Amino acid sequence: MLQAIERQWLCFFPILNSIHTSTRNKMLENVIHLNISAGQMVFRDGESCQNYLLVLSGIVRVQKISQDGHEITLYRLRTGEACEITTTCLLANDYYHAEAVAESDVTAVLIPKKYFQAALVESPEFRDYVYKGVEGGINILLGLIEDVAFGPVDTRLAKDLILNKNRNNEVLTTHHEIASNLGTAREVVSRVLKRFEKKSWVKLQRGKIVILNPQAISSLAETLG
Repeated sequence: MLQAIERQWLCFFPILNSIHTSTRNKMLENVIHLNISAGQMVFRDGESCQNYLLVLSGIVRVQKISQDGHEITLYRLRTGEACEITTTCLLANDYYHAEAVAESDVTAVLIPKKYFQAALVESPEFRDYVYKGVEGGINILLGLIEDVAFGPVDTRLAKDLILNKNRNNEVLTTHHEIASNLGTAREVVSRVLKRFEKKSWVKLQRGKIVILNPQAISSLAETLG
């Protein structure tokens, strides 16, 4: 059983192979396996961070909610990715400063802090992987701040549509979810989407946005850089 789990992990996180065998086996024996349904919380703002989060399948949305209820999506975690906020909280022995929710059904594992710290000490390769993940997370957040502070809503909305469209040029989402991604109000998103619809760039449907003119949307998105 241990070998089967190890093979699955190494498929998505080959960096774990750099950890000393005895430490890795202890890690596997004490790991917490998560099967989370879409819409369920993964961790909450203010909770104590005690585990290193690795996503094996599905999508986790990490977000911040203000006291007046406004949401902004910080980033998303997908298969084979570790959570940057979890990592920084573990390194700083701190509490979560954001929350995470499963956007789809999610399979993940939690490595207890004790074994995460042991791996940091024993494996320079794993340590570099962790620190590069933190650096990448900081860059994502800096980009988000720049977009929110300096990017026009219509341009950022176009970029969000291009990033999240499927093969059929459909974006399966709501105006509220887009507003959360962009850090703005739902009413603002609805207003901009109506303008796009009048230009015949999109068609608005319940829970779905159909992109009719991908070239126009992409051209607008590219002006953001």
